[in-house]
Amino acid sequence: MKVVMSDNSIGQCIQNEIDRIYGIEYGKKTGKVLVPAFLGDFRKVLENSTAGEVVSEEYMTEDKKMHLILKGQKRLGAKGYVPFIVSCICNDRELLSSEVLFLEEML
Repeated sequence: MKVVMSDNSIGQCIQNEIDRIYGIEYGKKTGKVLVPAFLGDFRKVLENSTAGEVVSEEYMTEDKKMHLILKGQKRLGAKGYVPFIVSCICNDRELLSSEVLFLEEML
């Protein structure tokens, strides 16, 4: 799998893929709905997981043009549990070169 991006937020990486698949104009409209929905749902998956366990969730658009797999892990930090996204695969392309902290600002 090819690494596509590493320096942008996970939300921006997903938005870039949506733009690539659907085109810029339609992609921006679609992404405003899809990105918060995907990340919001995945945050709940992480919150309900066991600390240290790597969990994954798959998402598919209705037209089946986009298949997204998010993998993450909840870890114990100094102030409680901290969620990380360890992999983000869209249509067989890995979008991350390293894991990222899952921040509220990403939603």
